[in-house]
Amino acid sequence: MSKNSELSEATPRDLLRKIDEQDAVIRELLLEKHEPIAIVGAGLRFPGGNESLRDFDEFLAKGRSGIRPMPESRRHMFTGSDPEDAQPVIGGFLDEIDRFDAAFFNISPREAAYLDPQQRMVLETTWQALENACIPPGAWRHREGGVYMGVSSFDYALDTAGVRAEEVDSYIGTGLSHSSVPGRLSYSLGWRGPSISVDTACSSSLVALHLAVQGLRNKECGIALCGGVNLIHNAVSNGALRAANMLSPDGRCKTFDDSADGYARGEGCGVLVLKRLSDAERDGDAVLALVRGTAVRQDGESAGLTVPNGQAQQQVMGAALAAAGLEPGHIQYVEAHGTGTPLGDPIEMGSIAALFAASHDRAAPVTVGSVKTNIGHLEGAAGMAGLVKTVLQLQAGKFYPHLNFERPSGRIPWERYPVTVPTGELTWDGTPRRALVNGFGFAGTIATAVLEQAPARCAGPALDGHAEASDRHPGTDGERGHVFTLSAKNDRSLRSQIRRYQQFLAAGAPPSLADICFTSNTGRAHHKVRLAGAVASREELAQLLDRRLHSAGALPVGGARKAAFLFSGQGSQFSGMAAALYRRFPVFRERVDECDRTLRPLTGRSMRDMLVGADDHGDDIHQTRYSQPVLFCLEYALAELWTDWGVRPSVLVGHSIGELVAATVAGVFSLEDGARIAAERGRLMQSVSTPGAMAAVAVAAEEISPLLGPYDDLALAAINAPDQCVVSGGSRSLESLLEDARRRDIRVKRLPVSHAFHSPLMAEVADEFRALFEGIHCRAPRLPVVSALTGKVVRASEFTDPAFWMRHLLEPVDFLGAVQAVERRGTHAFVEIGPSASLISLARRCVTRNDHLWAASSRAGDEDGATIDRAVASLYMAGLSVDWAAYHRGTTHRRVDLPTYTFDRKRYWLPSGTGPAPSASPGPLPEAPPAAALEEESKAVAPKSAGWPADASNGAINEAIRRELVAILRYQDVEDIEPDADFASLGLDSLTAVSLKNRLEQVFAVALPTAVAFEQSRIDLLAGSIRSLLIPSSR
Repeated sequence: MSKNSELSEATPRDLLRKIDEQDAVIRELLLEKHEPIAIVGAGLRFPGGNESLRDFDEFLAKGRSGIRPMPESRRHMFTGSDPEDAQPVIGGFLDEIDRFDAAFFNISPREAAYLDPQQRMVLETTWQALENACIPPGAWRHREGGVYMGVSSFDYALDTAGVRAEEVDSYIGTGLSHSSVPGRLSYSLGWRGPSISVDTACSSSLVALHLAVQGLRNKECGIALCGGVNLIHNAVSNGALRAANMLSPDGRCKTFDDSADGYARGEGCGVLVLKRLSDAERDGDAVLALVRGTAVRQDGESAGLTVPNGQAQQQVMGAALAAAGLEPGHIQYVEAHGTGTPLGDPIEMGSIAALFAASHDRAAPVTVGSVKTNIGHLEGAAGMAGLVKTVLQLQAGKFYPHLNFERPSGRIPWERYPVTVPTGELTWDGTPRRALVNGFGFAGTIATAVLEQAPARCAGPALDGHAEASDRHPGTDGERGHVFTLSAKNDRSLRSQIRRYQQFLAAGAPPSLADICFTSNTGRAHHKVRLAGAVASREELAQLLDRRLHSAGALPVGGARKAAFLFSGQGSQFSGMAAALYRRFPVFRERVDECDRTLRPLTGRSMRDMLVGADDHGDDIHQTRYSQPVLFCLEYALAELWTDWGVRPSVLVGHSIGELVAATVAGVFSLEDGARIAAERGRLMQSVSTPGAMAAVAVAAEEISPLLGPYDDLALAAINAPDQCVVSGGSRSLESLLEDARRRDIRVKRLPVSHAFHSPLMAEVADEFRALFEGIHCRAPRLPVVSALTGKVVRASEFTDPAFWMRHLLEPVDFLGAVQAVERRGTHAFVEIGPSASLISLARRCVTRNDHLWAASSRAGDEDGATIDRAVASLYMAGLSVDWAAYHRGTTHRRVDLPTYTFDRKRYWLPSGTGPAPSASPGPLPEAPPAAALEEESKAVAPKSAGWPADASNGAINEAIRRELVAILRYQDVEDIEPDADFASLGLDSLTAVSLKNRLEQVFAVALPTAVAFEQSRIDLLAGSIRSLLIPSSR
């Protein structure tokens, strides 16, 4: 049927419905095109010692200046034949621009020396921006994250004029290229969205913002980083600007002042983290401010290439407002480009006045300021400085002082312009607060952004104070349930971070403890050197930090432990044993409820009520017909909870009924079948007509036979430890055995049970129990289960054999053998899945090494779940991965502004003695050494060796490999490289990997595959491979 015929047959109601549908589509498209972009994080390094939003906010609010003479370490780089060169350059300078944490970003010292320090600064500042956004930098790996970076300075390329040809390294190309600024960042983060460098001179970073906004709205990326960077360390570029009369002689931007005579150069880096507002709200991000619209234009024809065009400036501001769907009357503030030149300032102020002439007047003017009066003109990063300042003002609801404004410029007709310049802090009236931010490039590319205060529903906390915990989460700081984590790539960085947190906690009212812990856990990457603890108050957090800071030696480094789950047996249960876990953790609660729905019809009672202490007959939990299914319910839910948190076991062990739970968790039984078996097992065992008794006896298994000999109705029921067994059987015989044991000074203890489990007395119900399995479908286990029946990993054929489970009733539990079998599989974190720590107490006595970790999920008397908090903290400290978002699931905490990562910086610069003089900071690295043979490095070899002995140790081989890596990658010492370091983390690439292969072949006189460093990803693995090659060579 044709469309025309469809329309001819449509009723008016049908036509109206179609029009409404099309209108909805159009509205959705328009909404996407104009959707506000949320600024969810920011990182910065600006003059005046500003390295965080909090620092910069205080700096601006107090009207401070970051202008000063160039650091002494760089002045020799600006000394030349011109007499003016002898005078120190004055501007907005940073300290230690030659220092960088190369190891953090897996960059070798050799490559780091050839990296433009602007690339280095962008890497570090971006990491801090993502942490400020509480977005773990790895969260977007292999996804469409966009990177847009403004960079215009090429000082490092100019510095290479002092590098001799024989010193040029292959890394110099990627090290100097502006395209590598965003490219290396995308590579480091693993992001696959657009990655674009922008050079439009002083408007670079605002143009980068414009492109980032477009990329988000066009859905080219789901998250975007935009920023700018600028560093000053070459006399040529500085001399060119001075020759063009652009620079102020006194190094101050006197924007809009009558004494304006040029701009002060400034250094810095700023990076913003952006998302579409709808995505930020969905993800629970704290929004700092909104970008409502942006625009980019060109001056076009003017009086000269570098001469501003006021008409074009007015047009770009109007275009940005149009893109935002706003009018000039909606704006209260303009962050001007405002460089402080006698030509540029009047032109820009004139364009601002023309734009706002119809909407504002002298009685209600638009406020205009410029951050360049505080920190100088950051050139390619200038737009970022203006944006960040404006974001902070939007948050504070204040206009911060505009400096160096003592005598208004006579070139500006102030009496006719609807503008005002704040010389002190002023209240920002108007709701919502909105502003324009201008950035104008000297070659004519101009840009404007429209910012708006964050919606109240998703605004981040103000930087000048925080609501008390009771305002949002009543009582949270008075309860447990808080695990705090902090980590770093090395001990020095972690200790530095601890100090920053101590200062943070001491500097007034911090956020609530719950929010601090939530942010530290979910908003940071997790490195191998770790601190963690369960804390109930800020005082406990302060004590944890102090204790770790003053601990002797290095802080703990997470190892390669695997998790082993130990499922408890009967006897550990008590009424209300899961009350706190049920209350706190949604996944646990859901699994308990799921089990309860299956078990209630089978047992006639609520397992949930017994677990939470709501059962009217609490003592009934000790009846076997209830204790076994209730333990099944608890342990199954606990195992699911730990797994949900990302703690996935490599092996399972169960004690008696615990092995049934382990088999269910391993997938042998469905939940319904496992629960039914547990209920029937408990019912049948309690129904045995001869009750019997059980007792623990403190002797080894081989010593129990003489005691059991006289009694036909007694049996060995369990081997719990090297020196502890359990005996089971008839009550009279057992009491006689216990008297005999006491006479021999053997410690004994009767167990509070109703029947003689794991004894011949259970034979009465064995056949009925076996018959239960005939209608149950068993599967092969998904996880290894070491059986306490055999002391070995259970084969699929055993688990699916009903006879195996019948033996569980009759034969002893060999817990000792099971734990020792687990120990033979490596170092483990043993986690007890049960209501107490009884199994791990026994298991500790079963192992021969002391490098295992022990953690209980619950204990009697734990009314708030602190035991499992301590357990998850200890597992994290031991190096296991934890899904902290899952741990915090169901809470109402929010992400807050916390101290960011403290980098362990070392000195890197070009060879030939160029660059800033080394500082007195500890641990400096020299500049890149002369590299006459670097182009031939892939062919370079170590001294020829006659081969190593077949009995060479792994340690000696490992050290030899590290010595070659030191030579190739320019590390200072073998001790700088961990014996188990992976090659990628050291900065080894395809070129240097070939060098390593060649050198190792010479050292060890063996043939190695071309891709040896990639086939064996770690040094210790490569050492093992080489050792295996050495052995046959000696035969």
